Amino acid sequence: MYKEPFGVKLDFETGIIENAKKLVRKLSDMKGYFLDEEAWKELVEKEDPVVYEVYAIEQEEKEGDLNFATTVLYPGKVGKEFFFTKGHYHAKADRAEIYFALKGKGGMLLQTPEGDAKFIEMEPGTIVYVPPYWAHRTVNTGNEPFIFLAIYPADAGHDYGTIKEKGFSKIVVEEDGKVVVKDNPKWKE
Repeated sequence: MYKEPFGVKLDFETGIIENAKKLVRKLSDMKGYFLDEEAWKELVEKEDPVVYEVYAIEQEEKEGDLNFATTVLYPGKVGKEFFFTKGHYHAKADRAEIYFALKGKGGMLLQTPEGDAKFIEMEPGTIVYVPPYWAHRTVNTGNEPFIFLAIYPADAGHDYGTIKEKGFSKIVVEEDGKVVVKDNPKWKE
């Protein structure tokens, strides 16, 4: 009748949660996401690096339950654009999410369906609240793995398709050694 409570260990150095389901995203899995497609192709052909790994503890997709996961987002760039996660809206758009930075340096790019965007810098100890209806993507702006914990409703689901099709209205790049957030010329309203 009642679900059993449980505890798992999280390694703060590696970002790995014991007994978690592991997902690995290589650069070749992210065709069409980066602005500089030539640089993307060159890097994929040269080494096809792992961009990020996710370690998820997921419950049944039902209202009232929570999932949690860590992401290890590796440092790197495609052209001038920092490595990032694919980003998504929630399939149930009215669901919120919490992100907690554990290690490294980065940020979260958020946007409304209309394209209003905000970038929040993150370092260990930063907690970001993702309100309902906002798409979100994390970006590694440092030179070590950026590791964070996400906690979200089990029934939220992921809508990756809208981001794959339209992208984000902003991109995060390095210019003159600085992190710069600028308009994405490929964004489709």
